[in-house]
Amino acid sequence: MNNNISTVDFIGSDGIYIEKDNNTSINKKSGIVTGILLIALGLLTFFDPLALGLGLAYVITAGLGIMGISMIIAYVRAPEELRNGWGLINGVIFTLFSGVTLWSSFTGVTGTVTMISTLSMFAAILSVISGISQMVISSAVRKSGLKGSGWILASGIINILIGIFIMIQPVAGWFTISAVWGIYMFFIGLAVTAESLSGRRGCNAD
Repeated sequence: MNNNISTVDFIGSDGIYIEKDNNTSINKKSGIVTGILLIALGLLTFFDPLALGLGLAYVITAGLGIMGISMIIAYVRAPEELRNGWGLINGVIFTLFSGVTLWSSFTGVTGTVTMISTLSMFAAILSVISGISQMVISSAVRKSGLKGSGWILASGIINILIGIFIMIQPVAGWFTISAVWGIYMFFIGLAVTAESLSGRRGCNAD
């Protein structure tokens, strides 16, 4: 039996299987690099929140364009009898929205503000819809006699209030969301880095 054969017997914090050998020699590099990148992005929240907010806006807007193009390609490549017209319409809308929004954002400050405001409104609508859904679920849970309906209701109310705040102040709301994500990334980065430096990233407790 070869003692040098590696076995896949634990999962990293990113959900990816990681191999270790019998000497538990773990490659720390990927974890440390990931942690440092997350910390750097998180620090933008404290030192340059504007850059973080704008960066997220550009990434999301570009992502919508890529998704739209992929939907159009999927429609074209699909057999004629299986083509979904709504998929094509959504693809065109996403692509046009992304292209026009990105183009206008590079033409001046007004275009950038419009891009952020539009994304904020999408986030606000999703937040309100999520809150309403949680309130409906809370009512169903309460009627069924199960515990936890109060927490679900509170979460729904918070989501609705957040959505309303973003609708009233879309630009400020967007940068608030960006700041929360930045703080989250900072602490996750610290955790991943510490875990990697310990040489136990993704290992079982035993």
